[in-house]
Amino acid sequence: YICVLGVLLSGPVMAIERPSEPKTAAAVTAADEAWGDAEKRGDADFVDKLLLPEYLSIGADGKVTTKAMIVDHTRSRGASSSFAKSVDDWKAAHPMHSEVVITGDTAILTWVSDQPGSGPIGSCDIFVYQHGRWRGLYSQHTSALH
Repeated sequence: YICVLGVLLSGPVMAIERPSEPKTAAAVTAADEAWGDAEKRGDADFVDKLLLPEYLSIGADGKVTTKAMIVDHTRSRGASSSFAKSVDDWKAAHPMHSEVVITGDTAILTWVSDQPGSGPIGSCDIFVYQHGRWRGLYSQHTSALH
């Protein structure tokens, strides 16, 4: 009995799993904001786990960006105070709020300008709920006015 207990205690420690994220608009917005924060920190591993393998982003100019491109760019840039400042400055100049629609395991998050008629809709991100987590599948960026 003591030998078996000793073997069990000396084995690898099981990783503690995080609780599932709720299927709420607030959780979708939090996932999207965590993504942006990870890019500012240069945390490519976080971005890699958040985005599904099929992830695509279509820019306002029509340019297609893949998950691999985003992860590689985040990794190569690393933590950059100048990049973080430029993102924060842009957000301060373009105040927006999120609007989220959830249908089943799919969420559509749209960043809408708080200055109707004068600013762009920043983006629309589609998330899929898998294994208790919101994961990015697709983004569409636009310069359309709201």
